[in-house]
Amino acid sequence: MRISVAPVPRQFAGTEPGAAVVMIDVFRASTTIVAALAAGARFVLPVADVEQAVKLAEPYAENEVLLGGERECQRIDGFQLGNSPREYTREIVAGKIVILTTTNGTQALAAAKDADTVLIGSFVNFGAVADAVAGSKAVTILCAGNNGRLSLEDFACAGGLVDQLAKGQLQLDDAALAARAAYRSLRTGLARVLTSTEHALLLADLGFGADLDFALRVDSLPVVPVLSEGRIAALPS
Repeated sequence: MRISVAPVPRQFAGTEPGAAVVMIDVFRASTTIVAALAAGARFVLPVADVEQAVKLAEPYAENEVLLGGERECQRIDGFQLGNSPREYTREIVAGKIVILTTTNGTQALAAAKDADTVLIGSFVNFGAVADAVAGSKAVTILCAGNNGRLSLEDFACAGGLVDQLAKGQLQLDDAALAARAAYRSLRTGLARVLTSTEHALLLADLGFGADLDFALRVDSLPVVPVLSEGRIAALPS
């Protein structure tokens, strides 16, 4: 298996045929997508901008679609949901279509849209994603980052996946080696370190501290979201 890591979307150069991409945005889009599907959402439609999200909702009945997302970490005016995974409860999203636009995560997904296989990963579905890509000949882990800059939480999660997959014959690029080293050095105090990152501190200041705890519960939601033809749905178990 060949494993590469793109620490930020601009370093993602595409993939070879048959390769898998895992997009990671720990705080918070990846975790929110997993939470929505675990709570029974029919599927998630990720879009790049607010106008596109509103337009995409128009053909659906009002009671079958929800608009979710954020700009500058806050819920978008007129949207029913923000980007907090704790909002996506079964009572709210079960049976619904979620149209989601975020600052970093959905932009990263747009960069990977032409890949043959695109999965969404985070700490909450860490083991399930590793199992889902274990048979791939090549895997690229695409970190969403934060406004074009590296986010330690995404990079460490990528390194954890590399570490989980690091059995047998592997070819790791330099970023994959660095991510694995970062994860191994942090794992004994992972939550403490990752709740001290720039992005985490901003979210905590804005009142989203509970989202950080939710996002760092390893393997709490063993759902594997897969992007296909513009829709994200859960991989059948």
